Amino acid sequence: MTGSKILVVDDEPAIRDFVTAVLEDEGYQVVAAHTGRRAQELLPAERPDLVLMDVMMPGLDGRDVVAWIRAHPDLSAVPVILMSAAVRSGRADGPVAAFLHKPFDLDQLLDTVERVLAQHGAVRVE
Repeated sequence: MTGSKILVVDDEPAIRDFVTAVLEDEGYQVVAAHTGRRAQELLPAERPDLVLMDVMMPGLDGRDVVAWIRAHPDLSAVPVILMSAAVRSGRADGPVAAFLHKPFDLDQLLDTVERVLAQHGAVRVE
């Protein structure tokens, strides 16, 4: 089973592993990163259909990475879903497709991912 490729970025291993497992169970291809810097390294090579990223991370936070993505013509169209327990707004230094407030439930996660992928023309293949 193959599907859209999603880059999951979160510095908390439990959350990163949980989100990765849920998305893989749904048929998505998942690449995971533990820092914003690692996300920057992976983005050009992996070319994900979607980035699902925590806002608050050490070093480069999610907003920094969104600004970096939007500044790169090759990547600027990649939709980003930000997630955070502390930040209540989806505002970033560039447009984000959606915002998930932690803790979120599985239905919220999957519905948001499916909606954003559909809006951006990425179709899941099962």
